[in-house]
Amino acid sequence: MKTSLKHAVLAGTAALALALSACGGNSNATGSSADAGAAKVETNTSGVLNVGIDLTYPPYDMLDGGKPAGFDVEFMDAISAELGLKPKYTDTRFAQIVAGIKADRYDVIASTLYISSARDKEVDFVPYFQTGNSIIVKEGQAALATAQDLCGKQVGVVTATVIAKILPAAESDKCKKAGKPAITVKEFPTDPEATQALLSGQVDAQMTDAAVAKTAVEKAKGRLSLSSRQLIYPIAVGLAVQEGNAKMQQALKDGLEAMKASGKYDELLKKYNLEPVDPAVLEESMKQA
Repeated sequence: MKTSLKHAVLAGTAALALALSACGGNSNATGSSADAGAAKVETNTSGVLNVGIDLTYPPYDMLDGGKPAGFDVEFMDAISAELGLKPKYTDTRFAQIVAGIKADRYDVIASTLYISSARDKEVDFVPYFQTGNSIIVKEGQAALATAQDLCGKQVGVVTATVIAKILPAAESDKCKKAGKPAITVKEFPTDPEATQALLSGQVDAQMTDAAVAKTAVEKAKGRLSLSSRQLIYPIAVGLAVQEGNAKMQQALKDGLEAMKASGKYDELLKKYNLEPVDPAVLEESMKQA
């Protein structure tokens, strides 16, 4: 959750266990928004806004009764209506999602894609909300409140996420400078798999998005606890379009502004306990590799 960040600064509840597609595979699902009116922007398929999304990331992106659901789906249903388009959701595993937009397989990515300087070199962003990370541990385990508390621990994360890069690198460097062991990161294709690894004792902790972490703890029914209390690495999240697709970028920006004017944007943020993008957080996000 636009104008390119190269030119301007602008701006997830549900079941944990999901039907998973094979890593890298795609499947298509159509949204349930109102009939589209006159389209306000050209798309790959006339009258349809094809959205790249990883539907294994509740409460943002998931399947509910076989249909796409979650914050990003509700957001894109609303913005599609503003643009006179019908949303279509192309389920793509997260590690391949940027490659998919570069290959023109969909018009926009709406999949809780954290903004970073490296990603900004591959796509153009429209920031639409901000989140952060939380640490989950087994119930009764000693609290791990900060990233530095993870020194010497094995931590489960989702493949290709920003924290999968930060923890074994910059954060582990801090551990070493403090005379502590580095963090061992174990990557998993999806959050449910990382959570299962925690429950089975394969890792000492899991770090993931704050809203996802809260959902995982609630679904675990007393077996897990939310160990951290403050957001770790607050980050801006962006819709992404093909680099240079200024018309789609502007259309999404206009749709977002229309959602703000109607009150739908604030309604969705409140429903999912999310925040609009703080310019300072956006600036820091853009410093991430």
